[in-house]
Amino acid sequence: MFASGLAATAAVMIASIGAPSGTPTSHRINRVLRMWGRAWLVPAGVRLEIQGLENVAQGQQYVVASNHLSNLDPMVMLASLPIPLRFLAMRELFDVPVLGQALRRIGMIEIDRASPDGTTIARGVQQALRDEASIFVFPEGQTSHDGSLSRFRIGAFTIAIEHGIPILPVAVIGTRGIWPPGSNTIHSGVVRLIIQEPVHTGGMTSGDAVLLRDRIRLSIESACSASGSD
Repeated sequence: MFASGLAATAAVMIASIGAPSGTPTSHRINRVLRMWGRAWLVPAGVRLEIQGLENVAQGQQYVVASNHLSNLDPMVMLASLPIPLRFLAMRELFDVPVLGQALRRIGMIEIDRASPDGTTIARGVQQALRDEASIFVFPEGQTSHDGSLSRFRIGAFTIAIEHGIPILPVAVIGTRGIWPPGSNTIHSGVVRLIIQEPVHTGGMTSGDAVLLRDRIRLSIESACSASGSD
């Protein structure tokens, strides 16, 4: 099942590099990304249970914030959320030959976790928003070591306030047991996605970012606790 996901990734890379320059958010690329997410899930027998799709408004851009349990989480988001998404992705992925080129072509946003470059991130965010995509962030910065919710970094919330766009909190449950960290084996199972009501940032200032961060973290933590996160 892991091999099928790698094959799908290779296909996305080829399609992305072959896309016309300057059209990273074309309908074709968005469809390819959605298909890529599903190509990791379907062969492995991963079933999605999605709650709260009514909280996602078509045509609205968000900063989507989620907990992070597994390397499977990005595929789950792409397969589940009915909006174009562009991720903040760790710099190491952009250093991989061909993959890095593909990530840039489809508009993913590079971030160096050890030394974030605000200018590079801001440029990537602005381009994604111009391309009518939403920004997806794992505020923990990395997968959880033990399944618990780690400390949230403030960047996603600063971005939302600066651009006046809502935060869309999403709780993911079940991916850790399906693709455990450090493993190359993907098991069948059920992944639950709980999409919560968006939190609007209009009228907020940078001084509200910490309170917004804590509010969203508590919201996601409560959803995970109520459902059982693994």
